[in-house]
Amino acid sequence: MRIHPLSVIVLLAATPVGAGGSVVGADAGANTMRAALVSAGKIQIRDVARPVAGRGQVLVNIRYAGVNPGDWKAAGGSSDESAMPGVLSGGAGAGAAAASVSVIPGVDAAGVIAAVGRGVTGYRIGDAVIVWSQARGTYAQYVAVPADTITLKPERLSFAEAAGVAHAGLAAWNLLIDQAKLRSGQTVLVLGGAGGVGSAAVQIATNSGAHVIATASARNAEYLKALGASTVIDYSAQHFEDQLRKVDIALDTVDMDNAYRALAVVRRGGHLVSTVGLPLPAQCAAREVICSGRTLRGTPIRLALKQIAEWSQAGIFRVNVDRTFELTQVLEAWQYSQAGHTRGKSVIRINH
Repeated sequence: MRIHPLSVIVLLAATPVGAGGSVVGADAGANTMRAALVSAGKIQIRDVARPVAGRGQVLVNIRYAGVNPGDWKAAGGSSDESAMPGVLSGGAGAGAAAASVSVIPGVDAAGVIAAVGRGVTGYRIGDAVIVWSQARGTYAQYVAVPADTITLKPERLSFAEAAGVAHAGLAAWNLLIDQAKLRSGQTVLVLGGAGGVGSAAVQIATNSGAHVIATASARNAEYLKALGASTVIDYSAQHFEDQLRKVDIALDTVDMDNAYRALAVVRRGGHLVSTVGLPLPAQCAAREVICSGRTLRGTPIRLALKQIAEWSQAGIFRVNVDRTFELTQVLEAWQYSQAGHTRGKSVIRINH
């Protein structure tokens, strides 16, 4: 869903914000922060109440936030990730619900721990961390998140690169490792390999010992080969279903058309996993293909993030930062994301 072209960014006075980034009416105290709020089709940059680290949480001073398609889809009242708790989703009344509450978007970021809540061990003030926030809220100078949804930032990654790790990396991990049970030696087809989830999937599959084939535009062929793809199919010149058969796993990040076409190339007993929707269950069953989307079940977030961070430090998982936007350029960042040509990730600079 596209944001209306007349959406604007304005500066307003401080407004209290509660848990999960929803604006509340009660006085939240004197400490404030700058944040992007989405409400009634408008993106507003406001001074809002700074969150605090509750029990089991850390407060992170954000340097950069990642830009994900789910950010602008949720702002429009729909989301591909409607199965995930805490995410605004489509359906009856969703648009009205989205318009009636102000929400701070953003689910991943990188920054420095500013406070540690009670019961948290293993982290301290000043640690540089990668953040995933299921409750959103990373388009802001501070976010409070559970300590089991962060990991230490590898020194090898800049804050901008680290901001693009969590959401795409966790999505690809869940689909490949938790849903499709990826094993070494299998053949994995990544549809839309150059995007955030696609780039992460290529690297996770490669690092797990799989043979990786990806679809992308010709300009991204060398980029994907550098990430580990052995073959890159130019989707504008070739149909992958004319060239492939008996693939173990197909991961679709493009659209439903690609998902249906992928059914023809996955072997019986193989897996079709997707971030953008799936064929009807009866169609998957007729092909004897196991079809599934992302869930929050499987590997604990902290363990998946830790493994990806270790790969990053070893130089075998990287994030290409395509474009960097300022907090006042959220609309431009979303329009760029909507165009669908991002190589890797775009990020929003929050604090220098």
